Amino acid sequence: MITIIYPFRNRELNRIKNSLDSLTNQSNKGFNVVFVDYGSDLEIASSAQELLKQYEFVKYIYSYHNNQPWSRSKAINIGLRFTETEYVFIADIDIIFHCRFIDLLFELKNEKQNFYFQVGYLSESESKELKEFENYTIVSKSIPEGQGLSFFKLDCLLKIGGYDEFFHFWGAEDEDLHFRLQNAGFHSEFYNKEILLLHQWHTSFENLKKKQLTIEPMLSDIFALNKQKMRFNQKNKIIKVNYADWGKLITEQEFQILNNSPKSVVLLNKKHIIENFIDIILPNTNGEVINVVFKDHLYRFSLNYKIKRLLRIKTHEYYSLKEINDLLLKNLVIHYRSCLYNYKVNTDLKSIQLKIKK
Repeated sequence: MITIIYPFRNRELNRIKNSLDSLTNQSNKGFNVVFVDYGSDLEIASSAQELLKQYEFVKYIYSYHNNQPWSRSKAINIGLRFTETEYVFIADIDIIFHCRFIDLLFELKNEKQNFYFQVGYLSESESKELKEFENYTIVSKSIPEGQGLSFFKLDCLLKIGGYDEFFHFWGAEDEDLHFRLQNAGFHSEFYNKEILLLHQWHTSFENLKKKQLTIEPMLSDIFALNKQKMRFNQKNKIIKVNYADWGKLITEQEFQILNNSPKSVVLLNKKHIIENFIDIILPNTNGEVINVVFKDHLYRFSLNYKIKRLLRIKTHEYYSLKEINDLLLKNLVIHYRSCLYNYKVNTDLKSIQLKIKK
């Protein structure tokens, strides 16, 4: 048997159906699916779980990573903890499989060699069509640097401690993993003899508004940060990267600890207040839930303040909420990624709430 891991959060149900329907058509039925829902909105999670009941080969796992930045690394690592087969394939909810793909995986089983696969990308219009695999028109193909869809012997991943859970949002986690496997004595090969995987179209993450404050948490220059971490791992030939509890699932009981936290404290966006919270309060408070709401100081928008700034009269300095967002998210990713926390930008974009237990 081979386990296929799907990392998922808040995606369209038709993508799930298209992908899993293509698995039902496999000529080789020697597989199961571990479907990891990394904190989808509860309504979407309920709909996804209901859909998945149609597929007997799927095991649905929900982790209460609600209101945390997306981490494909963490979602996959949770799936690895639930994998009981000798080999594992890391999938994507956008993938449509050729009916011979599982057969190919069985042929490629190798103790020391891992494989990642070339993918055919579909256009937006083509992705809306339901066709036989061979009848789809491919607009482009993935290059060797695209290592996301990979086939491993499970022991290889366990020996290096899984995917690096530093990586959040998108970028670098796959390339980093294959470099660390190489450092551990395992070889990775790009399989491009034929295309047996198609990728349904979606908006690129690059097009999202990372420079503005958004309801969905975004961190400016996240790609640069992820690349820096990947290069650090490469330069220092690091193999194991995670804390001992990597692949940790967040239970509903743990999630409720944050929901039952004490009343929030409001922090206005004066620079010295924000820096004091990040540099002093946050790292030195342990064993209790911190519940803070960050808001704009109204004086920052007053005529008096604007005149002082124009005349270069000394006055308070402020961070914008977007700057606070980036400072907080960067610290959470770097220093507190294994902590229980909840991060929300209010729908009116006028406040940010952080609940965290260290």
